[in-house]
Amino acid sequence: MKRRSFTSWGTAGLVALCSAVGVSLGAVVRFLTPSVFYEPPQSFKIGNPADFSFGPPTFLAEEKIFVFRDREKGFAVASAVCTHLGCTVGYFQDDQRFHCPCHGSVFAADGAVEHGPAPRPLVWFEVTAARDGQLKVDKDHVVPATYRLMV
Repeated sequence: MKRRSFTSWGTAGLVALCSAVGVSLGAVVRFLTPSVFYEPPQSFKIGNPADFSFGPPTFLAEEKIFVFRDREKGFAVASAVCTHLGCTVGYFQDDQRFHCPCHGSVFAADGAVEHGPAPRPLVWFEVTAARDGQLKVDKDHVVPATYRLMV
């Protein structure tokens, strides 16, 4: 074997070895870097009290919640997520109940399961008044269905 071919093969082998080590180190760094998907905040403002009308609840699709406003009772916030498989329920004013379009669960106006495969009632979240006068919902604080905020 000639010195020139030995040097070229040796150089090619060294380049291959350095490439393999570089790729391996890149993989190790990627493995050690956390790949966490952060959830949106569980406490958020939904607007001023005047933004919500009396009567049927207002559905906020982004947050998947229903905001109820009653003249005598005040504000309440219910989850729009079915407790069966997580489908988004709809509120029907004609019978004042929540209906799940996926598997037919029906919830009463207070969120209690009337029939269907849903194992638990709908969840109600705490609603408070922020310092700037807006309504603030905290999905980390579950409250009874009777909880109301008077503003």
